[in-house]
Amino acid sequence: MTDRNDESAVSELVAEHRMAGEVAIVTVRGEVDIATRAQLEQAVRTCLARTRGGFCVLDLTDVRFLGGHGLAALLEVSRSAEKLQQPLRIVVDSNRPVVRPIEITGLEEFLALYHSVEEALRA
Repeated sequence: MTDRNDESAVSELVAEHRMAGEVAIVTVRGEVDIATRAQLEQAVRTCLARTRGGFCVLDLTDVRFLGGHGLAALLEVSRSAEKLQQPLRIVVDSNRPVVRPIEITGLEEFLALYHSVEEALRA
């Protein structure tokens, strides 16, 4: 487990892209914080460029830390997707490190959240 106060700790984020028919899906694993914010934003931009289904799915179920910079990134990429008329559907499952910060900040009112990739694809 990474100590969030240890400045020598290195954040890690892995993004994997795949297609489900015409819809691009990006699955993110690891930590979303100041060190990985740009990587998350680039992963979503790639997803938006690849999708042909009118929307993109961002799967955060394997994220183990979502900091303030990660929350800001989610809001930013969601707004960018809306401007492109390709809404971003964000999968959070019951992953407390992701769901809790979103709930505390009230961002669930602004983000399109789903419990599974399948639900996001059907919606």
